[in-house]
Amino acid sequence: MTEAEAASPSAVADGQGLRREPSNFVLVGWTQQRITRLPWTRVTDPEDAARHLPAWLGQRLVGRQGRFGLLLTTGDVLRITTITAAHLSTEGLTLLDVQLDNAGVPDGADLAWRSKHFLGMPVSGAAAATVNLAEVVTAVEFLASAASALADDRETPTADEVVTNLDRAAEEAAQGRVTISPPAQAAAAPTPDA
Repeated sequence: MTEAEAASPSAVADGQGLRREPSNFVLVGWTQQRITRLPWTRVTDPEDAARHLPAWLGQRLVGRQGRFGLLLTTGDVLRITTITAAHLSTEGLTLLDVQLDNAGVPDGADLAWRSKHFLGMPVSGAAAATVNLAEVVTAVEFLASAASALADDRETPTADEVVTNLDRAAEEAAQGRVTISPPAQAAAAPTPDA
């Protein structure tokens, strides 16, 4: 190819879809043989996601609502409310379907985080996005979680006890031996004013 042909925008080298520019090659199209399709597995179940994603992402973010941030390799923070699905390729690539939160510094953010650029929905209502997991450095939660008081294990019935209690209640109902609890009796009793 001559220098004049190389400078021409219509010059195509070897029918491969590559145009020779004076100092580099520019891709202008693909041939059918070059397109490769990767088989993808879509994961939406949090338990499955916990097996395929880093622990905190799979356990806390997939299918759950909250206020989270993904610190990206660019230094920006992508604000999200949930991860709706993970797409896993056989080549090791992982893409995350996320719901974006509003842009801007979250309320109560530490001074060290305030200097970050917080990305969110580009326009109101445009909440869906896909993120390459390889571009995520860390994930953070923006809402302080309140500790929940767990019931004493001795008070919590086992699954077998729950099934037994339900079977007994169903049998009593079938035999007409259903007892009404005191709150239900009070609600069913007529008032003296009536």
